[in-house]
Amino acid sequence: MSIAEVVLQASERGRGKKPLRYFFPAIAAFAMAVVLLAFVPEFWRFAAGTFAIAPVLHVHAAMMVAWVGAFALQAYLGASGQIALHRRVGPYAVAVAGAAWLSMIFVEVRALVVHPIPQDLRELDWMLPGPLVYLTVPIFLVWYIHERRRPEWHKRLMTFALFIGLLAPIERFLWIPADRGFLPFLGALDLCLLAPIVSYDLYTRSGRLHAATVSATFVLISGEAILFALWGTDLWHQFASVVAHWVHG
Repeated sequence: MSIAEVVLQASERGRGKKPLRYFFPAIAAFAMAVVLLAFVPEFWRFAAGTFAIAPVLHVHAAMMVAWVGAFALQAYLGASGQIALHRRVGPYAVAVAGAAWLSMIFVEVRALVVHPIPQDLRELDWMLPGPLVYLTVPIFLVWYIHERRRPEWHKRLMTFALFIGLLAPIERFLWIPADRGFLPFLGALDLCLLAPIVSYDLYTRSGRLHAATVSATFVLISGEAILFALWGTDLWHQFASVVAHWVHG
């Protein structure tokens, strides 16, 4: 095979995969759709006066939307080749993500303060998704910063951080049954995150997963396994009860 033929085949392969150049901006649009599907019904009820939303929760919602927006901007800049601007915006995008993460913790603590502590200890199991989010999101954010010189790792790790942060919106999907524990919600999260990114890897890497996808999935699944190992246990119920009473005052 001549050098010209090799170059032609490489060019044809590149043209065949060019539509996936904007895969991560599309992921950002998908994430925004998840947020809107979850929260727009609540805001409609709020506007109609049938659902109360504390002002501070509007701030939290704005921070979450800003995070998705920052991810979308960075994904677009990277996909369109505006790398210098992408790098300049990067620290601000991380700051927005960090602020959104802190707002998630604040909302969780506020809920413990404002709402009465459940008498049925089994209800405390629903506090477990909080630690899953609060502990894994910063892991992925720090990892994302560390891998800033490896774009293929960089963008996948931020995708994992973003979608784990969307667990709360997914919990608001009314069509997911809440009477079967938390498994359906985690299943929806894993489907929304892993199905597209695994498909992207398999298509763009000739049937192989990227090491970043494998490593990040291992962290995610490990966190989920710990959640289910603690779900329904006396150890968790006792610990969560102590924390809830301490926060509630």
